[in-house]
Amino acid sequence: MKTKNVTVVVSRPPDFATAEKLRMAVGLTLDDGNKVTALFIDEGVCAVNGAGFENHPSRIEVDKSLETLGLMGVRLLAHAPSLEIYGVGLERYNVFPIDGPGSADLLAGSDVIIN
Repeated sequence: MKTKNVTVVVSRPPDFATAEKLRMAVGLTLDDGNKVTALFIDEGVCAVNGAGFENHPSRIEVDKSLETLGLMGVRLLAHAPSLEIYGVGLERYNVFPIDGPGSADLLAGSDVIIN
């Protein structure tokens, strides 16, 4: 079976839609044919540490999914320019920065993009 590169793009702040998208990413990892990567960009970078959204009701669900994705070995990447714009640090969940050209290469190399 050919491996599919699946990129899940999170561009919204932590809310219930973001939590659902991350839950879907967890489900996608269950198919051995999928190599899943999550890319946090624009306001989506706020999901990686809850910056400004610490008390939002969806926070627990977002955190659970991020923790699960990390345990499953999913690459978690955050768009470096967005991190600077929103002042977000990467202290949690083994999220790594990726520059603009790296983000473009990631998307270009994806067989499936979920946005």
